[in-house]
Amino acid sequence: MTSILVTLLLWIVAVLLVCFVLVEVVVRIIRRFAHFPIPASIACFIDNPVRRRMQPPGKVVDWVGIKDGMCVLEIGPGPGTFTIEASKRVGENGKVFAIDIQPSAISKLNSRLQRAKIENVTARVASASELPFSNYTFYRVFMIAVLAEIPDRKKALLEIKRVLRDDGLLAIGEILLDPDYPRRRTVTDWCGDAGFELVHGYGGLLHYLLTFKKSTVMPRKIEAANKGD
Repeated sequence: MTSILVTLLLWIVAVLLVCFVLVEVVVRIIRRFAHFPIPASIACFIDNPVRRRMQPPGKVVDWVGIKDGMCVLEIGPGPGTFTIEASKRVGENGKVFAIDIQPSAISKLNSRLQRAKIENVTARVASASELPFSNYTFYRVFMIAVLAEIPDRKKALLEIKRVLRDDGLLAIGEILLDPDYPRRRTVTDWCGDAGFELVHGYGGLLHYLLTFKKSTVMPRKIEAANKGD
């Protein structure tokens, strides 16, 4: 009887695993040709115990290097998994701005912040390609599992470069379970083309975070174009 139950359990696990892989493959194929933000209606499922164990919010935000008193921008906060951790790091003297292109996502995040009585976070609707902030505003700009969803990544990265202080850092995190998951080299190339250079890499196969600073060297594609003139 025991052996039958074990066999049945193994079959169930195998079927679930196959279904998961098939769904991942199909979604990845779709996302390869269509870039759009994850609907706010399913954002709550992103913040779950499995995700937190694989990609601990506290550790990820520590890698970003957020310190007390900093002014920080998060792009694509979703349910606020990393927003709340960032708010703890900046303290009462700092400020976190969180933007998302989806009004429903910002509405849900604001409700969560109000329930938690967090007052040093401002969440608003805005596009990463048209950031409503002045030049050289932020010490840190970070996004977790977001960059690959942005249709015009180059424009967004140039906007981030504009609002980032010269001594600031851009941090980009990714997790393998994300259908849009890009490789480290891909993210480094995207950022390099926008005038950033890699500072440090953290994490491993399941998830990683890369930090970038403004490059003093002309972006590769612009340099190549100038040489051709």
